[in-house]
Amino acid sequence: MSWNWKVKKEIPVQSVGTALAQSDPVQHEFRICLGDFALCAASTCTPDGKKIAVNGTTTLFDEAQCTCPIFPGPSIADVVGGNMKGSCQPPPNEGIWSLYSPKAHIPQAINDWKKNGEKADAPGFDCPATVANNFQFVNCFSFACVRAGEIKGVPVATCFCPIQEGLDAQPTPAGTPFLTQAGQCQQSICSQFPVGGPFQIEDISPGQCIEFPTEDDR
Repeated sequence: MSWNWKVKKEIPVQSVGTALAQSDPVQHEFRICLGDFALCAASTCTPDGKKIAVNGTTTLFDEAQCTCPIFPGPSIADVVGGNMKGSCQPPPNEGIWSLYSPKAHIPQAINDWKKNGEKADAPGFDCPATVANNFQFVNCFSFACVRAGEIKGVPVATCFCPIQEGLDAQPTPAGTPFLTQAGQCQQSICSQFPVGGPFQIEDISPGQCIEFPTEDDR
């Protein structure tokens, strides 16, 4: 499979590997999981005033709730990350995991949950967070969700995720730029607690829009 990342020019695949392989002491165990999963990559979230525990640390993070569309698998999981329990087995009580699969089109609340076409486009955006603007991201990868019916014909889940939890299961410093697929590259989305992560990719600067790799790019 060959994936292309585009920001008005192609970015070497090696840059992606560098971003995803940042050194940290936290254990990861990535697996492909079958079955339904929540894809939160293009969702925004609402802080709920609670705390949430994360595998690999005793730090408790501020929690946010995110409404995310449900897709059929397969998907990528870190079965010892987030709050997973070491396998792809779904959480109890009709629960579902928030996992990841690269998608160019994701139903989003900002566009009335359209499933296809431009309204469902989900490019990446590098949110230009600073200490002054206090943009914050939410990390939903490998966290538990509950099924929440349908919105506009789209099956959705409510996911419970930590705010500003980084790749090493530690708090990400305020003012750290982050990538998100929410908002279709509108900077205003960065203040709405979008799902994302503090990935640093060569040749991508804060404020840039990115075409994410998808299975369609094979």
